[in-house]
Amino acid sequence: MDVMHHQIHQVINKYDEALTKAETRKYILSIQVSLNGFSFSLFNSETNKFLSIESVSLKYVKNTTDVCSLIKSFCAEHSWMNQEFESVRIIFESSKSTLMPAPLFEESEKDVYSKFNFTVPEDHEVFYDKLSNLDAFNLYIVPGQLNKTLKEIFPSHHLISQSGVLIESLLIINKNLSSRKRAFVNVRNSYLDIIITDGRKLLYYNAFQYKISEDFMYYVMFVFEQLHLNPEEIEMVLSGYIDRNSKLFDIAYKYIRNIKFQPYTDSFQYSYIFNDVPAHYYFNLLNVNLCEL
Repeated sequence: MDVMHHQIHQVINKYDEALTKAETRKYILSIQVSLNGFSFSLFNSETNKFLSIESVSLKYVKNTTDVCSLIKSFCAEHSWMNQEFESVRIIFESSKSTLMPAPLFEESEKDVYSKFNFTVPEDHEVFYDKLSNLDAFNLYIVPGQLNKTLKEIFPSHHLISQSGVLIESLLIINKNLSSRKRAFVNVRNSYLDIIITDGRKLLYYNAFQYKISEDFMYYVMFVFEQLHLNPEEIEMVLSGYIDRNSKLFDIAYKYIRNIKFQPYTDSFQYSYIFNDVPAHYYFNLLNVNLCEL
């Protein structure tokens, strides 16, 4: 157990005093899982309010087996994870995904579609989400061992891709904004997602792997150049693991002046515990309930 504690690093741990385990059937448990950490929140569907958030990072992880072992150990020790909930939604941060127009999609061909766009390792499975606001399907891969582990711990969970939640949430939140091009950049651990919209339309989505801030900025400017977007004029909205004191923000501000952080979505209520949690840090986790995925 000491080894497990050495590998699991607490990032944030906040719970509203109003939470009670006797009422968990009124709660929606949302979990975001990657191969280097996981986060979860509890949402009271009766009061439309988020009541908790917890996040941990995983250290010294060598493979999916290690990740599965740590998730099992954490959930076994964590009493909140072992209750009965109204529903359990798990967001997986897949490194590979692709969008496909709904009229062209056939479920029986999902493996074929995926192989046209990215390599599918033998030990991975292809999943898909229907993005209602885009009339498209989002295909992505999940390690088979991780999928099996999640089914063991949460038998009735609903699995969703982080890219699907990100795209669908942004389209829903911004559907009433005026028609002009906007850029959204979501920062993950060694990945960034870039989304370009124009009113209700999705113009572009892709994810890029980066190591240093220069890589990060290269991909942003590359996309802007390809889509003929003027960095002096376009608004760029940031979400994920980035703040004003980071190197990523510093280099972005050198090229793009109109930058802001994604605020909390006003469709939901938030406990006082969120007062000192930056709204943009856990955008996917706190907006998955908007999506009909």
